[in-house]
Amino acid sequence: MKKHGSYQEFLPILAEVRLFEGIPAEHYDHIFEYLGIYVLFYEKEEFIQRLGEPMLCSGVVLEGTVEGSFISENYNKINMNYFTPGNSFGEALACVSTSYSPIQLKALTDCTVMFINLKQILSDAPCNCRYQQRLSTNLIRILASQNVFSNLKLRIANQKALRDRIMMYLYSLAPDREGFVHIPFTQTALAEFLGVNRSALSRELGRMQNEGLLQVNGKSMKLML
Repeated sequence: MKKHGSYQEFLPILAEVRLFEGIPAEHYDHIFEYLGIYVLFYEKEEFIQRLGEPMLCSGVVLEGTVEGSFISENYNKINMNYFTPGNSFGEALACVSTSYSPIQLKALTDCTVMFINLKQILSDAPCNCRYQQRLSTNLIRILASQNVFSNLKLRIANQKALRDRIMMYLYSLAPDREGFVHIPFTQTALAEFLGVNRSALSRELGRMQNEGLLQVNGKSMKLML
């Protein structure tokens, strides 16, 4: 881990970050000073957040891929999600400034991450930030979306049949004009996300194709129901 010099090269990505939605780029300097933002670089396989460590800031991936996971009661690593450029993580934990993180974050590739102090947004103290209300609104929307995502994970985990898990996940994604949904994971990562064995997932996807229930085109899939 080392400090990154500037965020300027990542402006196109920052423009897509949901927390900064509605805030002109020319005001980023002021906003970032208000939020106590800093940028760090991590090498591949380096831990960004370890289990049990305090989690005081949320993060935005500016470059690379970050894996979020936790350890099950059987001491197995369970993948929660993958974060790519423009994606954020840790908002809920950072809001409560948890002293013991239940998740771990690891750089799957060389990564650049921006860290944000959300306590400023939640503070009742007077401030001179004209965008505090906008930041608060954006944060509420982010937390609401994460709640929906967590509920989806719980519903998927409660499905006993592998096919039901696959179909529930596919139905949760917005299709394109041709009815295909794009899977943001590799098949290994998708298996971890669904909480199943990769070989079993591959076999079930093959059976669904053979039965005419599913059309697969690379990372895009279409339910034929």
